[in-house]
Amino acid sequence: MKVKICGLRKIEEIEYVNILKPDYIGFVFAESKRKVSIEKAKVLIKELDKSIKSVGVFRNNSAEEILQVLDKVDLDVVQLHGDEDENFIKRIKSSCKKDIHIWKAIFIGKKGEVVSPYIEEVNAIVLDGVDPGSGECFPWDKFNKKELNENIFLAGGIKEENILKAIEIIKPKGIDVSSGVEIIDEKGERVKSFEKIKRLIELVRCNYEG
Repeated sequence: MKVKICGLRKIEEIEYVNILKPDYIGFVFAESKRKVSIEKAKVLIKELDKSIKSVGVFRNNSAEEILQVLDKVDLDVVQLHGDEDENFIKRIKSSCKKDIHIWKAIFIGKKGEVVSPYIEEVNAIVLDGVDPGSGECFPWDKFNKKELNENIFLAGGIKEENILKAIEIIKPKGIDVSSGVEIIDEKGERVKSFEKIKRLIELVRCNYEG
């Protein structure tokens, strides 16, 4: 069971993950409260433990924007979290200077229905609710994943209180967590919590080896 901690923005958060060793971390380059600039991502990734794979998260960015990031930031994975289609994905793949993995988000509605198309030209699928970044779950028990790629990461409202139930129902390859490991700091900002990340990773790895 793989663990991805998404939305890192601060050097302290890089220090946390270097100690706790999730499998993946994510930098958000789409419009978001967790967005980082190219220059900031370059600083953060330079300090990241090389055993942890880095994911760039994009949502309806242009191909040119994505390729510009890839040219300057040494990412392992591009996660497309918008309306990108198969032709768009092929363009990114063919234009990359390195063999990069592509993950594509599929959004699940309140009745468990798929509301965006499944694209086969990807290395993994990220299942999320229709309001990404909100911290809200979609109804896992109403969703049927039988026709999807087996390489599924589960996102959307995952936290230590519900993660084991989510894994038991969906049986993903990995989980993708952002708001579920955050706290509000003294400045009123949402930041990653070392203790929340630690407890979540321990829950996953104590219950699901590999």
